Amino acid sequence: MVNLDFLCMKTAQEMMLCKGSPEDKENLATKGLGILLENGPYGLMLYLETQSNGGVAGHYKEQLLTLCHEERLASYLGGKVPSVADFQEIARWLKDLAKDLDRYLFMKCLWQQALTYARYHAKVKDEENIADQDDGMEDLP
Repeated sequence: MVNLDFLCMKTAQEMMLCKGSPEDKENLATKGLGILLENGPYGLMLYLETQSNGGVAGHYKEQLLTLCHEERLASYLGGKVPSVADFQEIARWLKDLAKDLDRYLFMKCLWQQALTYARYHAKVKDEENIADQDDGMEDLP
């Protein structure tokens, strides 16, 4: 048995381990989540590809694909989850995956959960940073 919620939590935590401000991470997770819900997994990957210049978007894309590499998930999703480096390979994989609507929607739900958790993680980090800044201001004369 695979605890899918745990995998989504782990993925969200990994998504936070990249350079960038908590605000940027939260904004990207929020936009990505909206695109995923409106346009599906292909729309999300396309958006992240256009935003990725080695930054937060590229890391998010990598982590979402890494989630799909988990052994049992990968076998359910067709076993040929692509690497993050080749967008054309990702597009072909998503096209093949979309032929089985159950699997495609399953993956969409996993990515939705991971992005939701990532958004909340970033929000907590941003609030912690604001609190730290406020604490520092109290020490000023």
